[in-house]
Amino acid sequence: MMPLQPVSSALEADLRATVRKHGVVAWLDADGHYTGFVDRLVAARAVSTEQVPFALLAYRGSHLALMLEAEGVAAGVERTGAVLHLPRFTEERVHASPVLEMYAAGVRYRKALDTLVTDTAAGRVQPEVIKAFLAEPGLTLERADAWLAALLDERAGGLAAQLQAMSVPAIIDDLLSGGFVATRLFPRSGEPSSDVVVLWDHLGARCGLTRSWREHALSTRKVMGEDVAFALCSWAMCVEYVSDLGRPPVASLLRDVVGLPPVVVQTCGELAAHLRERHARAYTRWADETEVWLGDEVSAAKPRDLGKIDTLRFEEDVVLRGALDAMESEPEDWKQVLVWADARLGPGASGSFWVRQDDARLGAWQLIAAAARLGLAIDKAGPDLNVRGTSTAVGLSAAVDRYVAHGVAVDQAHRQLEQVRAARSHMQLPERDALRARVSDARVAWRRWADDWSAGFNALCKQEGFLPAASLQQRTLFDEVVRPMTTEHGVTALFTVDALRYEMAEELYRTLKDTPATTVQLRARLAELPTVTEVGMNVLSPLCTNGRLRPTLKDGKVEGFSAGEFRVSDPETRRRAMADRVGGATCPLLTLDEVIGRDVASLKLAVARANLVLVHSKEIDTAGENGVGPNVFESVLQKLRAAWQLLREAGVRRFVITADHGYLLLDETAVENAQPHGRKIDAKRRHAFSDVPADHDGEARVSLAALGYEGPGGALDGHLMFPLTTAIFSTGKHGMSFVHGGNSLQERVIPVLTLVHRAPAGADTQIYEVKASVRDGVAGMHCIEARIESLAQGALAFGGARELDIALRVVEVLPGRPEGRLEGRPEGRHDVRVDICDVRGAARRLAGTIRAEVGSSFEVFFRLTGASESRVQVEVQHPGAEAKVTPCVLDARFLVGVAPGHSSEPAAQVEAPRGGDAWLAQLPEGGPRQVFAHIAAHGAVTEAEAHGMFATPRALRAFALAFESHAAMAPFGVRIDTVGGMKRYVREAVSEPSRPHASKDKP
Repeated sequence: MMPLQPVSSALEADLRATVRKHGVVAWLDADGHYTGFVDRLVAARAVSTEQVPFALLAYRGSHLALMLEAEGVAAGVERTGAVLHLPRFTEERVHASPVLEMYAAGVRYRKALDTLVTDTAAGRVQPEVIKAFLAEPGLTLERADAWLAALLDERAGGLAAQLQAMSVPAIIDDLLSGGFVATRLFPRSGEPSSDVVVLWDHLGARCGLTRSWREHALSTRKVMGEDVAFALCSWAMCVEYVSDLGRPPVASLLRDVVGLPPVVVQTCGELAAHLRERHARAYTRWADETEVWLGDEVSAAKPRDLGKIDTLRFEEDVVLRGALDAMESEPEDWKQVLVWADARLGPGASGSFWVRQDDARLGAWQLIAAAARLGLAIDKAGPDLNVRGTSTAVGLSAAVDRYVAHGVAVDQAHRQLEQVRAARSHMQLPERDALRARVSDARVAWRRWADDWSAGFNALCKQEGFLPAASLQQRTLFDEVVRPMTTEHGVTALFTVDALRYEMAEELYRTLKDTPATTVQLRARLAELPTVTEVGMNVLSPLCTNGRLRPTLKDGKVEGFSAGEFRVSDPETRRRAMADRVGGATCPLLTLDEVIGRDVASLKLAVARANLVLVHSKEIDTAGENGVGPNVFESVLQKLRAAWQLLREAGVRRFVITADHGYLLLDETAVENAQPHGRKIDAKRRHAFSDVPADHDGEARVSLAALGYEGPGGALDGHLMFPLTTAIFSTGKHGMSFVHGGNSLQERVIPVLTLVHRAPAGADTQIYEVKASVRDGVAGMHCIEARIESLAQGALAFGGARELDIALRVVEVLPGRPEGRLEGRPEGRHDVRVDICDVRGAARRLAGTIRAEVGSSFEVFFRLTGASESRVQVEVQHPGAEAKVTPCVLDARFLVGVAPGHSSEPAAQVEAPRGGDAWLAQLPEGGPRQVFAHIAAHGAVTEAEAHGMFATPRALRAFALAFESHAAMAPFGVRIDTVGGMKRYVREAVSEPSRPHASKDKP
């Protein structure tokens, strides 16, 4: 390589890269700046083709000579790149010259000299120095080389060289932590070193920081290391803000920020991102101080101008208000709302810094995103069912297909909105009134859409019949789906999940469909009418004879179904009916909680001699009827995944997951707008039985005979009536937001989710371990950092899982048991609810659980709520196959907040854990354990009393130093008071810290 100066070196590197990429390059040098440079390359190639590994065809006054030289290059043995240099040529001159054909064969290359100088010097020389040099007359490549080389030579040693070796974020870290640079330039005593000017010059070159900005930022400060950091970081924020802005800035203070070289803009953006990630508190403080200077920008800001990065707080405020305004417009604007929301709710550093710092703002954006998704889903699905059929099979089948294709997404988005709304109901959210109005609009839009689709479905049922073809009937499901599976070798598991709506099963399906060596299918059927548990659950048993059912009715209620002399009316009789049909030595019936509460060995014994195992779940229906359905829907999906995985580990290879009926989620106006139907005692919420075939306005009617129901003497007399829409019948009852029994698609379309594993579980023989530690909480949320590690080494780790599911549960460690091991799992606590608020890093939320990459760290932000305030321990665990994944119980205790609807007053006495004083066993024996036992019993201990609990004064001093780590294990808060010169440790009522540590009150 021949020796070149800095600018020429950069030009050669760029030219080499272009030739490597395109082969033949046509260089239009309109001003003739690079003739000498090309001649030097030609001379160097004549000496060695290794120095210049591409041909050079240079026009030097003769077209003929150039064309002959080109023929020589084309006739060469080796194929090589080539550069055609045409000094003083423009496009017009080329097209009028004999070299047009040669020019057209290559890729055009242009490099303005001032651009080349700017790009090369950027990050090395201050932008104003570059501008001053370029403003001088007589710019040539040789002069630019000499100028830049001289500047770089001046900084070749000493502090300048050391700064050049450091990244800008590293320099800031040094200044903030009192590192090498800070200690040298800003000694604790005395004035700053004169070398500070070297630092300023370096930051000016790397980041474009101007003298005028420094003077403005530091006008009221004594310059120390943190002040230099503030001046640079406020500048970097403004550079990032302007580069992300969709219009020119209006604030006069930002005039020097415009037009900086790209490399400088990139450096400032990297610095701002580093500050947000590593110095959040300093960033918040400095950003707010910087924002005060930019009043014109704040007043002129429009949401669509602000780009993708919320550098300053006012940007987030403007976009939030803009999103709420846009939601009053057309669906096209909702798409933009969703873009804004997704950008702010993105994982880790990709999301908005200001949203990550404020849980209330996070909740607002979650509601906005959920409402926008619902609006877009409604718009995509269309306003009506729009199905035209000519027969029962075609008509109802087409309706189900259309609902599955389009309507399911609407109901899923609606449920997710209700879940977010329930989780955030206790919070004081920003822009509360506008946000509440937009969410209300979305809920009203769903109700209007659901009413129209329900009316269309009822009209279709009136025309085509309410009973679908056999392949869609719930009564044939067992014989057509379940029984054929049980004829194969091994065990089949049938999950009957009360009120598992189709859209919930579809969400579960998405998390299971990629399971290796597994066939996963989700199909729809129509539940029997009325869509209530006593009908749907019972007809899942094999009770159908010639397509007909024999219900037992009493006082307007179905009490069960008969098959011959046998009556099915409850889980046990359903089990007996199914067992008789499929055979097997046993047919165990387990609840969902019983399955996930057992280990794999116990489940293997339970299913060992069975053809069919039944798993019954009432969690969705029970929670819905109690008014807390949206709070637990995701946790039920998590339990279903866990139960499936445990049973698979126990040897079950075939699964059917289905439901008795779906449900409607209505708003608070449901009772106010209830539809009358005779006396209030005549009807249930969504259906009514009648002996009289009377048609009422706003109702659909079907005879029991048309539903294939018969009595002992033949066809069954009587009729069923339903509201045409999603309305409920007026019954005088309140709080009916979760309802079923009617003939809407949400209630009737049930899932049939089947999984057939072609290989037994256990292909992954690796053993894993969860490791977790406490991190600082944010905005009232607790935070932990976790990692799943494979315990296999080397080649043994090959073939292990790349991802595993992780969940959090509240536990109480009992004395004498090894924490987190299968043979001594901590006792779970069901009185405290865990809400996962956010996941960052190598993990993502998925159907009520967290899916994490093995071997990579991730953070989980969560909140705990219960009936009263307390402090509890949390276990990070795999929800299934515990024998392969060792969980982790965190030593620290986390604050439990009061759930909505309970008193927010802290308890006078903190409730002890279920394990009694088990938490004391986690403290070191001797003094520390005695001190906290005394505090638990008496509320306080003085330092004099504590002195007598330690063998030596040194042991007491060691306890004081480690006090916070000890206090984190206690189920109550402890503070340190100093009264009259005497220190004492005092138990306090549970407060609201953002992390599980003790508090220290200064005297």
